[in-house]
Formats: sequence, structure tokens, C-alpha cells
Amino acid sequence: MKIEAYAKLNLTLEVLGERVDGFHALRSLVAPITLADTLTVQPADSIETDSGYGQDDLCCRAARALGVGAKFSIVKRIPAGGGLGGGSADAAAALRALNEIYHLGHTIERLAEIGAQFGSDIPALVLAQHYRRGVMMEGRGEIVRLSDPLEQASLVLVNPKVHSSTAEVFAAFRHSTFPEPLNDLERPAIALHPEIGQALTLLRSLGAERAMMSGSGSTVFGFVRDAEAARTLAESIRTRGYDAWTASFLV
Repeated sequence: MKIEAYAKLNLTLEVLGERVDGFHALRSLVAPITLADTLTVQPADSIETDSGYGQDDLCCRAARALGVGAKFSIVKRIPAGGGLGGGSADAAAALRALNEIYHLGHTIERLAEIGAQFGSDIPALVLAQHYRRGVMMEGRGEIVRLSDPLEQASLVLVNPKVHSSTAEVFAAFRHSTFPEPLNDLERPAIALHPEIGQALTLLRSLGAERAMMSGSGSTVFGFVRDAEAARTLAESIRTRGYDAWTASFLV
């Protein structure tokens, strides 16, 4: 079976405090977008992947959580360490595919609960990919509910070619008395990687609206008026040495 593993953007991200288990309590509006990895999933007696991560790969962990064998082949398009949920998107798609291949009968909501056992972004992505809707995520990611339907939009995504470590960004986070951007992790991520701030400045200077960072970085994104404008803007940004993509919300 081939299945698209759609990436996500965090349209809001609030850090509400540290939990007793050491994780941070979050509240975030997660939106699925058309940028996707492609997974080929086959039933097997063992668990294998060509991702290069071996048994630590989140798709392999998905298969183990469901108690089934699988062989995964992945065509990667979502940048690693980019704040777009690439590995989690793959795992969410793997859970959905294996549930169908093996006729396990789990509801999408149950698959989200299973995904929460090994990835904070996975529950939201299970729902977002399946329902093609935004998802409000809370807690450390285990509390999820569908949001209002998203209006279609043309987006430009820019990656400054730096790997942003989620753990390092959270470690650098401090609550501020200054007004926070829509993503509370934006300031600490830029402090660690000034290239993220430069990418945001570039997006805004070229006319993108509501430009912000997704997740813990390093990818930033902005809204543009239509698909043609998005293609033109992405091409202009690529000539400046950045990776850039066009996308839209998955609706």
C-alpha cells in the first residue's frame, strides 16, 4: 500500500508550563498541509525500513505498537529537524496503513491514542491526515480534538538549512513579559539559530503575510495571495540559497 504522510504547520503554539513528568504542557493549532512523504507499506514477518534509522524509526515503533510486521519504504520530502513533523507524519500514516492492511479495526481516535505512546505530534497528525482538518492539541500532545474547518490558503515554506533540536529549543525557552509571537518557541529558536530569523525577515520583505515559525523550527512559513504568487515567491527564495516549497492546507 502507498500512502501520503502529510506534514503539519503549527498555526499557534503556546508553552503553558512544565509538567511533573518533565515535558512541557502545550496548546497548539496543528494544520495538515499538502507537503508529504510517500510511504510504501507491505505486510511482513519482521519489521524493516529503508529510512536509515533502523528500529528507532517511528514507523517501526508504530508497527511494534500494533503488534504486526511490516516493511517500510519512504520517499522523503519533509525536511528533518524542520518543525513540520516529518517523522511523526510518517508514523501517523504507518498506523493508518497498517490498521487497514491487517484489518485491525481500530478507530482513528484509538490510533491517535496508540501514537501518543511514542510521539507527541503523532496523535494530532493521525487525526489531521485522516479528517483533513486542523486539530487542537494540548497536554504533551495526547489531548486532541478537531478544530473548525480550515479555509484554503496558498503558503510558502522556507527552510534555512539548519537542524533545530526540539530539546535544545525547549531548554532555552523562558516566559517573557514581552508580547509573544504566535509561536512561543520562535524566540529561543532564533536565539539558537539566527538563520531562522533571517528567513522570517526575507519572507516578510518579499511580501508574505503572517510569517511565523512552525513547531520548534527551523522551517518558517507565510501566506500569499494565490498559488501563482506562491510559486514565484518560492523560486525567488531558492535563488537566495534557501530551500523553499509551496503548499496549501489539506482540506
